[in-house]
Amino acid sequence: MGFVRVVATPASVADVRSTLRGDLAILPESVREDAALVVSELLGNAMRHASSFPDGRLIVSWGVGEAGVEISVTDGGGPTMPAVGEPNLTGAGGRGLSIVASVAATWGVDKHGGETTVWAVIPLQSARLTPA
Repeated sequence: MGFVRVVATPASVADVRSTLRGDLAILPESVREDAALVVSELLGNAMRHASSFPDGRLIVSWGVGEAGVEISVTDGGGPTMPAVGEPNLTGAGGRGLSIVASVAATWGVDKHGGETTVWAVIPLQSARLTPA
């Protein structure tokens, strides 16, 4: 199981992706890449829409369970509840959780006190490789 506390800066996203890929090295590349995409989106959303903890950090964790690769990002809460948005064709944002929802087998949001955890489960067999 991976667990990191990262500074809420864009550079942290690349570091987390790299660490996650290394920790999941025994899994198929497509699953690792789906997990890397999802952790990037969850972490980016937390940085854009929520507060970090008082130390300026966010918590990212992952592990392999029976259902797949379980990924979560916990932040210090924000003014809104994470939800799949309705992006417009020319807008630069609003697609993050849509991407997560399309790649993950399931995802959700847990609120405890002032903290928000957004989590997703990536299937161990990538749907993109499943023959039709």
